[in-house]
This record gives sequence, structure tokens and C-alpha cells, in this order.
Amino acid sequence: TEFFLQLAQFPCPWVIGGDFNCALDTVMDRSSSVQVAQTHMAKTILASMRKYGLMDVWRHLHPTVREYSHYSHVHFFESRLVSFFRFISDHSPIMIQLEAPDDLQGPFRMTGGEIKLAIQEFFQFNHSPPSSPDMIWEAFKATIRGKIIAFSLACRKKFQQRMVSLEQELRGAETELYKNNSAENRERVALLQPDMNELSSVGAEKALLRIRSRFYARGDKAGKLLAWQLCHEEADRLIPSIRLPDGNTSFAPEAINGAFQKYYSALYSTQCNEKSMKGSMVSFLDNIEIPAL
Repeated sequence: TEFFLQLAQFPCPWVIGGDFNCALDTVMDRSSSVQVAQTHMAKTILASMRKYGLMDVWRHLHPTVREYSHYSHVHFFESRLVSFFRFISDHSPIMIQLEAPDDLQGPFRMTGGEIKLAIQEFFQFNHSPPSSPDMIWEAFKATIRGKIIAFSLACRKKFQQRMVSLEQELRGAETELYKNNSAENRERVALLQPDMNELSSVGAEKALLRIRSRFYARGDKAGKLLAWQLCHEEADRLIPSIRLPDGNTSFAPEAINGAFQKYYSALYSTQCNEKSMKGSMVSFLDNIEIPAL
């Protein structure tokens, strides 16, 4: 209760995601058929959700689905302990805090065996006397780029096939466990779950490595990245042509700039006659009795 009270006093809406070690729904969030009473923690969380207008996002989207996030090897049943709460609003921000382990592995590095073999094979058939060194260098870069792309695609395809196969196998094992809670099915799920977690961690690591962290690291420093970004923004804002007042289309930069200059000069210039406007203002003020001290 104190936690939700402190949460409600924050200056902006927050969303908390975490393992509360508590099943909110004793029927839908537990695989066991044994009826149990709702815990005091679950009652407190549900009461706070009603009081502060919170909702469990996943349960709201899947009201009749049974999915579990924890398997108890002691009690031999599964339960859903992870909840993602948010305010009932279309403008509520979402924040998820992730804690990574300290012993992180380094990024993937390609082995040089296949690259060395490709380099030797290329220079075996391409010599400097028949072609110029510049042409050989450009052809070599294109060849190595193709080898790296082919190697990356093969590794990605192999990883995706393994991921899909393991997901299907684990899903089938969990389905059999839901139907028959036997020791054999529990052991099969327990053996497949670590492999699935390891592959998911590898996939998440690859996704994190592909984020645009270099934009934050380099910031507004002068370099190729900033020049490339400005070049793209300039190309997006470029006006290639304009239709002139006479109906013709011009592609000349001088004509485009002149057309914009004439348009905005006419737009922001005074359209009224100064003498007639001054006379009307004087005649209007003469007919008004202005009190004076």
C-alpha cells in the first residue's frame, strides 16, 4: 500500500513492470487445479489498482489466455508472476527497467579463416599487370563485401531456424505439460527452457548492438556521420521546382528563390492606402468622447 501511495504522488504517470512474486488471479494465473485463497499481497495490489486507475496490460489484452512465467519445481505447477501495470489513458508513458548481468560477453567477431581464403582466392586470379591497382582494389572491396554479406545471411538463417524449431518444441512440451502434469513432461520442459532462454538472450544482444547508439556517442561532433545526416536532411527539404505566376514550371534555383521572395514580400506588405486609412482613423476618433482629467 505504501509503495502505490508513493507511486501516486509522483508528478507524472508511471508504469511499473516487475516480478511481484504474486499471482493476481488464482484461477487464470495458475496451472494447478487446486483452489487456493487469494493472498494478502494480491488483495492489496488489486485494491491499489482500483484506487489509482491501474490495469494489467497483458491480462487486459488476453483475458482468457493461460500463459505462465514461472515454474515451481517444488509444487509442480506454473504461474504468471510478471505484471505490467499502467494508467488507463491513451497518453500514459511506459517505462521498463532492465538489469543486465555483470558478466556480459563481448560482441561477435567473425573468424578469419573464410575471409583469408577468399582474399587468397581473389588475388590468385587478379594480378596487377593486366588491371590497374585502383580497379583491383575496388573489385576486391566488392568481393569481400559480398562474402561478408553471404556469411551473415547464412548465420542469421541458421539462428532463425534453430530459434523457430526450439520455440515449437518448447510450445509442444508446455502444451503436453498442461494436459498431463507428469514427471517426464516436467523434465522435458526443464531441459528445453534454458536453451530457449540462452537463444533469446543472444537475439536480444544482437538487437541491442544494432541500435543507433553511435548517434548518442558522437552527438554534434564534426565527422562523416553528421555530414551524412545533414546531407539527407538537406535533400529532404530541397524544392526541385516551382510553378511561376505565368503558369510555367521552373527548375532554376534563382527563379525558385525569386518566386518565394515575391510571395512573402506581397504577403507581409501593407495592402491599404496610408492616407485613406489615416483619414478614417481620425474621423473615427473625432466622434468618440474620451474622458480626460
